[in-house]
Amino acid sequence: MTTNEKNSYIISIEGSASIISSQVGAAVVSSVFENYGAQCVEDLNPTDLPDVFSELYAIETDIR
Repeated sequence: MTTNEKNSYIISIEGSASIISSQVGAAVVSSVFENYGAQCVEDLNPTDLPDVFSELYAIETDIR
């Protein structure tokens, strides 16, 4: 994964996490991070970024 791809995923994850937190609470975002052994986006393994983004985006889509 290139640096640009990694940064793009991080920005997208942060955006989705912000929307989810404001709509249904931070606990939902925390539970997704915890599934990957992380407490925040910075703790995530770069190889997990696409999967975390997919999960958060699916949740974001469901609440819209």
